[in-house]
Amino acid sequence: MAGLRIAAAVTGFVLSFSPALAAEMQVSPAAISLDRPEASQQILVTEMDGERRRDITREAKYEFAAPNIANIAADGLLRPMAEGTTQLVVKFGDRSINVPVTVTGLQHPVPVSFSFEVLPLLTKGRCNSGGCHGKAEGQNGFKLSLFGFDAQADHDALLKEGKGRRVSLTDPKTSLLLLKGTATVPHGGGRKIDPGSAGEHRLRRWIEAGADFSVPNERQIVGIEVEPAQVVIAASGSQQLRVTAIDDAGGKRCATVEADYISNAPHIAETNSRGLLQASDVPGEAAILVRYLGHVAVCRVVMPRPGSTFTRPVENNFIDKHVWDKLTRLGIPPSELIDDATFLRRAFLDVIGTLPTAAEARAFLADGSPDKRAKLVDALLARPEYAEYWAMKWSDLLKADKLKITPQGTVGLTRWLRKQFAANRPYDEMVREILTIQGPTQSESPAAFFKTLDTPEVTSRAVSQLFLGVRIECAQCHHHPSERWSQDDYAGLAGFFSGITVKKLPDNTDAIVARAGTDHKHPRTSELVPARALGAKPADFANVADRRVALASWMTAADNQFFAKAIANRLWSHYFGRGLVEPIDD
Repeated sequence: MAGLRIAAAVTGFVLSFSPALAAEMQVSPAAISLDRPEASQQILVTEMDGERRRDITREAKYEFAAPNIANIAADGLLRPMAEGTTQLVVKFGDRSINVPVTVTGLQHPVPVSFSFEVLPLLTKGRCNSGGCHGKAEGQNGFKLSLFGFDAQADHDALLKEGKGRRVSLTDPKTSLLLLKGTATVPHGGGRKIDPGSAGEHRLRRWIEAGADFSVPNERQIVGIEVEPAQVVIAASGSQQLRVTAIDDAGGKRCATVEADYISNAPHIAETNSRGLLQASDVPGEAAILVRYLGHVAVCRVVMPRPGSTFTRPVENNFIDKHVWDKLTRLGIPPSELIDDATFLRRAFLDVIGTLPTAAEARAFLADGSPDKRAKLVDALLARPEYAEYWAMKWSDLLKADKLKITPQGTVGLTRWLRKQFAANRPYDEMVREILTIQGPTQSESPAAFFKTLDTPEVTSRAVSQLFLGVRIECAQCHHHPSERWSQDDYAGLAGFFSGITVKKLPDNTDAIVARAGTDHKHPRTSELVPARALGAKPADFANVADRRVALASWMTAADNQFFAKAIANRLWSHYFGRGLVEPIDD
């Protein structure tokens, strides 16, 4: 990390694609266990020829050695029918594989878990989304927590509100949860669960058993996996995904049907509600975000342009290698080299924020040196306009508002920033000083930054977004819908800034002072949450008086997974018009 000024993380995938001819066949999982009436298991059938992979789940033929134990749909989803064991025979062409299948728990089924079996149905049906009952005021008098982050509150809303009509323990079939969910009675949100489906059966069984909040020996879900995690696919091709939930005892069960799927590039690839990924004819990359009970996983999709080859350009630096590697995998030829006039204009605007003079333009265009472009960049970085331009950009990021920090505070912060860029100070050193600064807010320092942030929560949100590329504000009210951050993470990060105060000086100006801080309260339970950085263990403040020092050390450490990427992404976005990740601060 020391000396970091710009870093780029450009990743690629090595898998191949295209239809296989004579190839091996693989079936996953190798053995199947269905342990309750509503259990399901998605199988994946893959044709392999060397590095080539092709999904044939919907092309394979299926039959059971012993009928009436389980059934399988054409998409490869198994469901139980009766207790017992059998063999699933998977055939494709002249190849076949036997998969043992065991069905238990139908005669004496385990109780339905509200948190881990009922809530996923509400989330899958978008019942607890921000556009329905999950919004702040609820919908038609019925409010659920957003994406099921507060299971206890949701249970209370179903059983203790609505005059007992939402869940009827005395006559389960009249419960509005069932009647409206299946659209048996009019429902503004339409049908969310098909009548007679496993989902309806699960809800009815939960109500008939007493609609309890918890069940004996209930396991906690600690994570999910998506398979395959990386896909290289042909144009207009498809790939079935499988989602597996993992509990705190290491147990696994299929959650493909209950999981949510969101594509960041639907014009390249998107996924339906059952996990079937469908590619378009547009080459490129996409990421499929898989969400289940607050846990997330990602399937990365690459669709190369078929039949495209090009001569690999010369590598001028380590970034070029990653870029050419990626373009080669995608089959996308690089753009042609721009002419000198275009390069001159872009370099001036991007580096120092102004256009060249007529004399500067004529001199550059007349120069016949082969390295004149590199010399121009070096010259621009040494000009005072470079430091002024980037000081202006960072003063905006650090919220240098003269109405909040006074005109003198704005001048002091901007002058400090200008000196940092003029000296080409490494970003990690600069950010460490910003995070740990104390002193007058009108001095030539970054102290005024903390005056614009009046609470630990506001400070932690700004620091996380600016220096880590993580928007954590969603976790103030609920588990982040597309990330792993919880309200514990939100409170833990805020705990680093609880000791920061603004002290009034004798001349009526202000100073930032760091005192011994305290842990922050959980937004919902009000319990104290030990201060901890994102994804880290609780911080140790034994050798630091200012909690921010511990955060700065974690943030600028060589193995930090956020800081270097966030800075590099911000710089990449400036120079290329789009970040490696968009939005650039999330």
